[in-house]
This record gives sequence, structure tokens and C-alpha cells, in this order.
Amino acid sequence: MRYFLLFILIGYTVVSCKQVNVYEKQVDLPEHTWKKNQNAVIRFKVTDSTEHQLYFVVRHTGQFLYNKLLVRLLIQDSTKKTISSMRIIAPLTDSAGNWNGQPMDDIYYSRIKIAPPVILSPGEYRFVLQQAMKEASLSHILNVGIALNQ
Repeated sequence: MRYFLLFILIGYTVVSCKQVNVYEKQVDLPEHTWKKNQNAVIRFKVTDSTEHQLYFVVRHTGQFLYNKLLVRLLIQDSTKKTISSMRIIAPLTDSAGNWNGQPMDDIYYSRIKIAPPVILSPGEYRFVLQQAMKEASLSHILNVGIALNQ
């Protein structure tokens, strides 16, 4: 009897789980520098009309000078009309000053959750990332991008 209940519980868990697909795209930055006037544009085709969780993705070296990154995100439809605009404060270090991202030698990869989730209808979208720091250019950033659950 105990094995039967365990079998039913496992079967219910497997059937009730919903798969979440996360798609990620990044833009490489020339000379590993993100200039203020340089937009990173990522295009996604959304296939369903549900709530989508977005993540800001960044790869940087250990020589990056700041513990956070300020970014502006514009979400545009296929006609390049801005349907949403938000400011992202991306923490890159913990309270002790250690890098948050996953390390690979001297390169750190961070995926930072953007709140709140957005509701998008099926269609083509442009996600425009703009560097919003005071400095005109930020060295030691390899690439930036967006991850989107669908």
C-alpha cells in the first residue's frame, strides 16, 4: 500500500509539472566597452500571451570598477513603438564586495531578475538595453543581454 501511494504521488508530480522555457540572447560589446550612446538590441519572438519573467544578463571581468550597473530597458513592438520602459539596478557584488556572478577564470556571468514580470502578446519584440551610468563608457563588460521565460 505504501508503494502504491508513493507511485501515485510521483505520477501526480510528474504530470502536474509545467516546463518553463528560458531563452537568452546577448550582444557582444566591441573592445569590451559599453558606451553610453551604444544600444544593445535583442529581438525575441513571443509565441504565447502570458506573463513573462525577464532577466538582465551581463558578463564582465574582475577588473570592472563598479559594484552595480544601471541600465534602462525599452520593450518595443515590431513597429519600434515603445510599450514599456524601466530602469534596472543590477547588483554585481554581495555586501562583502565579492562578485555575485558565476565565475570562469576572471569572467563573471550574472543573470539578474527584472521585476515585475511583463505580459506580452504573441509577436516580435525588441528589447533595447541602454547603459545609464554617469560615465560615458564602461570598460571590462564583455556582453549584455536579456533572458525571457516562455
